[in-house]
Amino acid sequence: MASLPKQEAKVAQYFLLNLTSISFETGKSIAQKAGVAEITVGRMLRRFGCAGMKEFKAMLRHRYSVSGESLADAGAELPEDWQEQMNAELLAVRTVYAKINTPAFQAAERYLREATDVYVTGFQTVRGLAEDTARRLALARPRVRFLSGHDSMLSEWLDPPAAGGSCLLIIDVIPYAAECETLARLARDQGRSVVVVTDEYCHWAHDVTDAVINTPSKTGLFLESILGLNAATSLLAHATANAAGTDLDRRMRDWKRLAHRIGIF
Repeated sequence: MASLPKQEAKVAQYFLLNLTSISFETGKSIAQKAGVAEITVGRMLRRFGCAGMKEFKAMLRHRYSVSGESLADAGAELPEDWQEQMNAELLAVRTVYAKINTPAFQAAERYLREATDVYVTGFQTVRGLAEDTARRLALARPRVRFLSGHDSMLSEWLDPPAAGGSCLLIIDVIPYAAECETLARLARDQGRSVVVVTDEYCHWAHDVTDAVINTPSKTGLFLESILGLNAATSLLAHATANAAGTDLDRRMRDWKRLAHRIGIF
């Protein structure tokens, strides 16, 4: 990517981010969406040895549906211990996906979708994941913020909300942060809904809320795996973004317009 001319790099990035929908595109539509001239798309296609979109789509079908590398093949050359490690990590992700239609996951979706305000928090080793989740959710729906109780001393919660008007999403793993249970109970006492994404050993969350998503963490890594936590928070953000009545296209257009104004992209 770094070696490509800037305009062609935009086309390449569009290809990479939209592989699943390329079959519905034309050179003209790709040019419009990538923000380049149609001739630039043509130059990019020729780099792949393709005379046009028809040949490019045929190449993609061959690469990803015929000779493409499967998940099983991806670890075929790994040493046995790493193969077992990879299988444990993949099992963690599959376990999370299996929870999508459970009452707990559906409750979490509903709370995140219906709340007027959403606060996201996490401590210790998962604070970074909590901050990232807050940013992603903020793109999916309005009025989302990361809650740092130590920094703000909970000034955000001086005025209790109407029942159901606020939701707290907590991410927590062993060793559990003492603040998490305290915040969860305080949120519930104030009438806020609570969602907890945690590991398989969490001992307190089910006493506070019905929206608890337990994810596998003991996969043999040096520290507990957070792959399941990542999968769960990503699925919740996706479900929130695709909730009925959400004008996601407008929201993403507005976000990109703001980002361009300060020269991020």
